[in-house]
Amino acid sequence: MPKTERMSGELLYTIDPKGRMSFPPKFREILGERFILTKGPNNKLVAYSEENWERLVEQIAEMDLGREKDILTQMCVKAASPVEADKLGRILVPQALRQFAGLVKDVYVVGAIDEVEIWDRANYDAFNQSITPSDFYAAMSGLKLK
Repeated sequence: MPKTERMSGELLYTIDPKGRMSFPPKFREILGERFILTKGPNNKLVAYSEENWERLVEQIAEMDLGREKDILTQMCVKAASPVEADKLGRILVPQALRQFAGLVKDVYVVGAIDEVEIWDRANYDAFNQSITPSDFYAAMSGLKLK
């Protein structure tokens, strides 16, 4: 059973033309060797432990019928694919997910608390550059830090 540790860190990897890429051992220790990969906002992929995935799907299933449920079902649930690390710690990212996220060569694997994001390097850099200092300070203002 995966640990309940929080994940953080930005690691640069490459994905080969067949869609294989190394997946960081520190994240595999938390997610497990088998986890769920699906579409996320901002043209990134999101990896969930099987346990967190089941909780997410249950929450989506319990939503009232409507546009939000349709969107989450279409983008997350229908696109989801179980992946498993091989003996070398590599995963195979399905073609449809690679195409969605624009993954060709350089990718960032990013720990994001209880999930892992996989971004095309250029998209990740552009997203980070789009965050202004005032955006950052406004987001931080919602926290209760001492």
